[in-house]
Amino acid sequence: MASEKDSPLTGNWKLPDGIENHIEAGIIKTAAGAVAGGLVGAVLFKSGTGWRSASVALGVGAAIGSTVERALSESPKKS
Repeated sequence: MASEKDSPLTGNWKLPDGIENHIEAGIIKTAAGAVAGGLVGAVLFKSGTGWRSASVALGVGAAIGSTVERALSESPKKS
């Protein structure tokens, strides 16, 4: 039987420095985008034919895009 030291799942692996900030910002932006999209959908699209869900998805998509853009702008540049 292999010990924990021999297991490929253990080791010195860790997340890159600063990634926690991006993850936290992404979660906050996604929650805010979903709430804002849901409110806009509820106010503007009272018919409920899928437009409310589309508004929430738009808010979530904008939040994810913003987080990815932030992460890419702060990542080290390859030369």
